Amino acid sequence: MAYQYRPPSPLHVILRIAEGEFGNIDSFREHAEQAHQRQKVYLERLASNRGNNSPDDDWLVDDFRALEDFATLSAEFSIIGLWRCIELFRKRAIWNCSSKDAPAGVFTHKKFQSELSKLRIKEKRISCSRTVDELRCLNNSIKHDQRVGNELATFGYWKNKEGQPLGNLATRYPRFRSAAERYLNDLTKKLVSRVALHQENNIGTKKAGRLARPLA
Repeated sequence: MAYQYRPPSPLHVILRIAEGEFGNIDSFREHAEQAHQRQKVYLERLASNRGNNSPDDDWLVDDFRALEDFATLSAEFSIIGLWRCIELFRKRAIWNCSSKDAPAGVFTHKKFQSELSKLRIKEKRISCSRTVDELRCLNNSIKHDQRVGNELATFGYWKNKEGQPLGNLATRYPRFRSAAERYLNDLTKKLVSRVALHQENNIGTKKAGRLARPLA
């Protein structure tokens, strides 16, 4: 049998774009953490040199507080960016797999699930879907008021914390980062499989139609 070249699926290209965006977020986090650590060492050295009970230490206390605010904000930006990568991937992927008007409302979670159902894919069966849904709810809580919202409070770590401040999310990021990558890889695999099956069915239908034509 002659070898037939099959070009890569557009979905794999879209996945590579998402992986690049993940890398950009990782770089941002690395630079932010390095800047935070350098400034922390600098302030600690200043505090040590000044000694205790200096009459104008208030500005130093304010600087330490501002530094921790910076750490909190950079972690929040990372979480928001991570979810944005997933949103964009899902929109691009649905555009390639469904009707061209399908992505219009796919940023709505229920709309995305509806489009997946049309492709006979259940989101709950995608690897790490539960953790990614937690990431979605965390993103919403960050944007609304930086407190644990009612949806987020349904997840294990956040239970009984509804209404409480989210705190510094830096330690939460690695888990979501790992889950996001596995989720997109598995979603891509499932979408490629469904598209290939759909194409095979179409080819089979066309062949059957030609065979069914009456002889002239």
